[in-house]
Amino acid sequence: MVFISWTSFWPAFVTALIATLKVFAIGSAGFVLVRRKWIAEEGLPVLGQLVAYLTLPCLIFYRFASKFDPVVFPDWWKYTLIGTGITIFGLLLGKLVALRHGNNEEATMLVGFQNAGFFVLPMLQALLPAQENQRASLLLFVLIIPFNATLWLVGSWLLLKRRDFDVRTILTPPFVATVSSLMIYGLCHDWMHQWDNTLLMQVLFGNEQAGGTPGAVQQIGDLTVPLATIALGGSIAVNLRGRIEYKRAAVEVTLMRLAIVPLLGYFTIPLMEHWLGHTDHAVGLLLMLQFASPPAIALTVFAQQHDYPMRIIPPASLLSYIVCLLTIPFFVALVLK
Repeated sequence: MVFISWTSFWPAFVTALIATLKVFAIGSAGFVLVRRKWIAEEGLPVLGQLVAYLTLPCLIFYRFASKFDPVVFPDWWKYTLIGTGITIFGLLLGKLVALRHGNNEEATMLVGFQNAGFFVLPMLQALLPAQENQRASLLLFVLIIPFNATLWLVGSWLLLKRRDFDVRTILTPPFVATVSSLMIYGLCHDWMHQWDNTLLMQVLFGNEQAGGTPGAVQQIGDLTVPLATIALGGSIAVNLRGRIEYKRAAVEVTLMRLAIVPLLGYFTIPLMEHWLGHTDHAVGLLLMLQFASPPAIALTVFAQQHDYPMRIIPPASLLSYIVCLLTIPFFVALVLK
């Protein structure tokens, strides 16, 4: 990895800025709708449940069904382990912030769980040529397996203080969708795809050929990003009606998530590439985006689903998505060659 020239930096900056503004614009719609009371505050948990129980599982299952092939990527498990390491790394750094603010585990979650998919995927599409993007996207879906499998579980442990390991807490819809799709399309990949041209599979998953039409599962899954982002904007509007609390915590979370984590991650990427056995432009960019991404939108979905009284999540999310307009292009520029 090398530093790039200013002439290379500015195109990357503009591309990243546009991608971030798209997410911010959708969230602003939710903010305005709730702020103007065009959508009642009580409707936000419904949006959260819709995403958690329907659209997000559909998105996960469709991505595995259409993109995952263990034969093409025999070392896919290494990326899963790297994804696990990134999550643990973020949670440990987030805990440092939480301890400074009454052990508020919202800070731990905000730093530990980045916007691993919804933000990174469009960034890869914007920054890589088509062929490289297809490969990087496949690696992304494998890399964030630990993220999809643990966010609800860790959230139940840290935020809800559940210690009984109720099966309903562990077997959440995103977790079940991740594990089941990995087993089905990892162990029975060829057998499953021999049914692609059947009526049922065409209805569910559509036609993957060029110019083909999407299936029902994809169409439902594609609703995840806008609905979850609208819920995030709405929750920010609700929590900003009164006196804003935890301002300092929000600033510290933003600093840790968008500056310290990606800076430390930048120096660990060469070690990861060495372990993978190659230095890959697309892989380096993928890993950097994971380290540098703002907090996960799914944190708001989780809180809405469980009626958790958020304090740090809304202001920290708002501040993070503003600040990342500058930090994302900077760290992306560091790994471009």
